Amino acid sequence: MKILFWTDGFWPRIGGIETQALQFIEELQKRGHQCIVLAQIENSESKENEIYNGIFIQRFDFNTIFPKKDLKKLIPIQEYLKWITQEFQPDIIHLNVCIGWIAFIFSLFRQMFSMPIALTVHAPFFEENKITPLIVKTASLVDQICCVSKWVMSEMKEHVPQYTHKLRLIYNGISLPEMIPSPLIFSPPTLLLLGRFSSEKGFQTAIEAFFVLKKNHSDARLLIIGEGSERINLENLVNQLNLKNAVTFIGRLDKKEIPIYINQATIAIVPSYLESFGLAALEAMQMGRPVIASEVGGLPEIVSHKKTGLLVPPQDPIALCKAIESLLEQPEKTVQMGMNAREYASTHFTLNENVSQYENLYKNLKNKEPT
Repeated sequence: MKILFWTDGFWPRIGGIETQALQFIEELQKRGHQCIVLAQIENSESKENEIYNGIFIQRFDFNTIFPKKDLKKLIPIQEYLKWITQEFQPDIIHLNVCIGWIAFIFSLFRQMFSMPIALTVHAPFFEENKITPLIVKTASLVDQICCVSKWVMSEMKEHVPQYTHKLRLIYNGISLPEMIPSPLIFSPPTLLLLGRFSSEKGFQTAIEAFFVLKKNHSDARLLIIGEGSERINLENLVNQLNLKNAVTFIGRLDKKEIPIYINQATIAIVPSYLESFGLAALEAMQMGRPVIASEVGGLPEIVSHKKTGLLVPPQDPIALCKAIESLLEQPEKTVQMGMNAREYASTHFTLNENVSQYENLYKNLKNKEPT
């Protein structure tokens, strides 16, 4: 089957959606499908087109066309889409974004496509407690809407009830690392933050909780993996709280390197204020790490309270600190949580199941069968 995968960020951009998308396309191609990725170009150093791990990637600067009123940039996009439909002839378009200029430009060219279109909604976005109008528009233009968690699905049902018949739940899934999890080390206790440095990820709350934790656990360490716009603010906070010697910013890592650092952690922290799924939690669980996560969005569907980790209120550093201390003070229970986490992640959120569900969806759409 031929698939045009139309997304926002893609390799080498870092983030949960990008990680999952790369593994998803790699697995589709292993199964014999032909895929072309259409994505946002990152910067002036990014290549407009390249082949990475056998994946053909075409990039355009979707996001500046209208803000800069440079409408001439629409022409090469239109020409490329003509080529896609006439020469590549995809069986399916998989739209992996429902907001922003990419989704808007998709809506402009929607009439060019006669093949079925599947949309993945990673998170609903709101303006003044109403769902973003572009999501409503995008939902009207596709044949199937896949939600990455029950939380996303419930939000879509509530705010776009006219398209409930299009909704389908397909959990994200990622491949299990080849590396074997190492035993949890409690001396020194090591905490891990993993993900994109953006305000909704709540890393500031975790750093504040770590500051409180240091009063009773002076040897505690904090590892922070990732990159993003909030890095300077996070580094400044670490300096202000005099935590520089206990906090290490690892930076961006290749996907094969991430398990190495997860293996050094005693506990993983996912302190998000908004999280539709939580791939960082899943990556930590795969490596046998208990996860303390905010009780928001789709995180409670991944982290089972008191079984694979703990759930705490968002934006509450004191509650987060108490949760960390409770696990550090009960090592046997914490080790069991880590074992439970690995088993749960390995059976409920696999890449194989994720890709298989989309394969069935593609076939049904192509054959115009009800799903």
